[in-house]
Parts: sequence; structure tokens; C-alpha cells
Amino acid sequence: MIHCWVGLGDGGELTLPAAVGWKFCYGTDTPCDSFFLRCLWERGQERLLSAACRFYAEWEGNRVFTGVVDEFAVICGKDGLCLELSGRGMAALLLDNEAMPAEYQRCTRADIVADHVAPYGVEAVGGGELPAVSGFTVSSGESEWSVVRRYACYYGGIVPRFDRMGRLVLDPPGDGRELCVREGGGVTGWEYREERHGVLSQVAVRRRTTWGTQWVSDPAFQAQGGRARKIITVPNTMGTAAMRYTAGYQLRAARRERVRMRLTAAGAFLAWPGELVSVELDGFGANGQYRAAQTEVRCDGDGLTTTLVLGETDAMI
Repeated sequence: MIHCWVGLGDGGELTLPAAVGWKFCYGTDTPCDSFFLRCLWERGQERLLSAACRFYAEWEGNRVFTGVVDEFAVICGKDGLCLELSGRGMAALLLDNEAMPAEYQRCTRADIVADHVAPYGVEAVGGGELPAVSGFTVSSGESEWSVVRRYACYYGGIVPRFDRMGRLVLDPPGDGRELCVREGGGVTGWEYREERHGVLSQVAVRRRTTWGTQWVSDPAFQAQGGRARKIITVPNTMGTAAMRYTAGYQLRAARRERVRMRLTAAGAFLAWPGELVSVELDGFGANGQYRAAQTEVRCDGDGLTTTLVLGETDAMI
């Protein structure tokens, strides 16, 4: 049973009636998490919904969504009166707000949170291993989410994400529980896809005017015939270790969607983004361990279903 309520602008809350249909989508990047809810409705509180700015949902007593209300509609039709509510995860607050241009002589995790996260009422957890960055610049027109993502991904190798409590998580995804998907275990459909276009086999990072180039390669992709090189020019002040990391980041980012498996199974909230999923389908040539990149959970005429988008365990998700 799903239990949903909204937070009002004045700090109050409004419990929503019984839901007749819903969908929750989760990921680790853009587009951010989203929700759609259809529930029964009685006239009289339509204006109160104008102040609804936050959305919360629980499934069997556990929080499964915290987000921002984007739109609502009260609809009267042949099926009676119902309310439709939709919105996004808390990342919407960072996506919708433009960052103030700035230049940091030395930018730390604390600076990023204090200047680009906390002002919007968003709590941040983790990130203790993120490095201090010299000469970090925030460009005009850049969103707060872009600032956070660029700092965490490019300099720390971590894709920032939001948990079901609405907190910004700055740690790498943990393995968590592992779901095992077998033939006949409620699987209603699946699709396996590999994409070579855009995947890099080699990256070179060179200093702007002085000698010194760092090369990083992907031997596995090269063994499969991959031939795609990228050359990046960086300031002379960048150290050798940082250059090597920059090259490695580009390789990982390029193969982010190299392998994608999409499968749908009966049941709700079978796995969360970042968790491991073991696939054991009869006669399938790519059985093995994957990592969930996206999750979609819905309740409609087909009942409760979870659709998972899976990727390689060591790729950025």
C-alpha cells in the first residue's frame, strides 16, 4: 500500500487520498528522479493544493520518494473526480536555480555545499574523500546542479545522486543488496543493447605549451576492435597525477552507456540505482552481474511492475 502526502509552503502537511495509479522513476543523473500520482479526490481543497511544494511517499512503512511538486490537476470525468500530481526529485531545486559566477582560489566540499546546496534547504551527506580543487570557476548561466556535478564527477570521480529521503549523496554507490533475476521469476520482458559509437579506446591529456602528455587506454575495448581517441589540452600548471585522472575520467564517462540491459518484472521497488543485479536467463549469452542505473516502478492496469536499466558494474552510472 502506497501512502503519500504533500508539504505546504507554510510548513503544514496534507495527506493525499488513496492512490489508484502511480509511477516513480529513479536515476543517478539527469533527468532527475520523477513521480506521477493519480488518486481519488473530493471537492473543497483545490486552493489548498496551490501551496503544495513538496511530495513524500512511503511503501510498506519505508520512504520511497521525496521531491518537489511541479504540477497538479483536479479532473472530473466519467470515472468521477480524481487528482493528478506530478513532480521531480530534490535535484530539481539545483537544476532550476542558476549559480552565482565565482572563482575559488581553493574549492572544497564544504564550499560547494555551503554555496550551491544548503541555500535551497537540501541536506548533503558523504563526500569526505572529495579533493580540494585549485582555481575552480563557476561560469555565468551555470545551474547549481552543474556546479555540483562538475566538481564531484570531474575532480572526484563520483556521480552525485539523491536518496529517497531527498538528501544529496556525494559518496560512490555501495553494492547494497543484490537482486537475482531468473527466468520465470516474474520477468515479463527484457532487452539487451551494446553501443560502440562514442566509446573511447584511448585518451591523451597534454599541457598547453610545454611537453608532457599522459595516455590512458581501455584494453578491453581495444581488444574488441575499438579505435576512438580523444586529446585534451590542459593548463601547464596541472600535475601529472591530475592529468592521468582526467584521462581516466574521460574513458569511464564515455563507456557509461556502452552496455545497457532493460528488463521488467512483477513487483515493486525490486532494486535501487547503484545496487547490483545478477541476471540468470535461460540460454542468454550475457548472463552475469550488472549494476542498476535507472529504476521505474509503476502501478497501473498491469499491476505492480519494476523496470530496471542495467549497466556494467564498474562503469559510471
